[in-house]
Amino acid sequence: MLLNQTHRKKFTFSWLAIFYLLAVYKWWQGMWLYQADPFMFVTRFDGITWQLLQTGFHRFVMQQSEARYVADVIFYGLPLVYGILFLRNPLMAAKLAWLWLVANWLYVQLYTSYPINSIEAHIAWLLFPVLFAMASLPSYYYILQALRYFFLYFFVSAGIWKLVQGGAFYPGQMSAILLEQHKEWLVSSTTYWHAEFIYWLIDMPLVSFLLYWMGILIELFFVVGFFTKRYDHVLIALFILFLGFDYFIMRIPYFEVAPFLLTLWHGRYREPVNHLPAKEQVLPRQRPA
Repeated sequence: MLLNQTHRKKFTFSWLAIFYLLAVYKWWQGMWLYQADPFMFVTRFDGITWQLLQTGFHRFVMQQSEARYVADVIFYGLPLVYGILFLRNPLMAAKLAWLWLVANWLYVQLYTSYPINSIEAHIAWLLFPVLFAMASLPSYYYILQALRYFFLYFFVSAGIWKLVQGGAFYPGQMSAILLEQHKEWLVSSTTYWHAEFIYWLIDMPLVSFLLYWMGILIELFFVVGFFTKRYDHVLIALFILFLGFDYFIMRIPYFEVAPFLLTLWHGRYREPVNHLPAKEQVLPRQRPA
């Protein structure tokens, strides 16, 4: 089936639904910037972060609670504005997406400058506004495919890294990771059933090592997506399984990578170039009467 504007609309509002479900989850977990009330920051080894830190903007936001409220309102409000505008004037919405892109980059850089979460978990918010900024359907198709391949690379490279670093060949690797990841929690929650389960995994290095290898195999299996889209539904199921186990065993909420599932689901549509009428390849200026 050829990609068309109806598919694009479904993708857009499915993405927005995931975004706001995650926003509610983060608010419930106290993970919005105004709730985090950061008191320290970290320096990542990348030039963009260093340039941002040179401005002192992160210090201003850290010291002003009002600034954190404003940052949250912009970050969580712009997607809603985009969605409303997409229904009324899609071409204007595509232009707004460039502003959305800049706002997201600033917010995520700022948010992850504090020890709240890693920047890798927010990669979807950094990249998807580029997709929504595409006015023509062929351009939209190519960016969608690029995001799909980036997602595949994101997973496969993680599996390869574990092999290259040698962790996949050290039987005590997963037990050591669990101990490092949960050390404070294990001390403070010794009677909690989940903590007892983690203790058991640490004391059973063979079992935890098998789980480690299961994760590696899932990551490496995503290489299939580079050669065929036939198994994308399997990759979707494996990704959901991976996220669930990652949260249950590692207590890492990487749910914000979930929007990439849509690239697997919608990636099956074929290229619209030279197949659709010209008027269907470009977003309309306004909603038809």
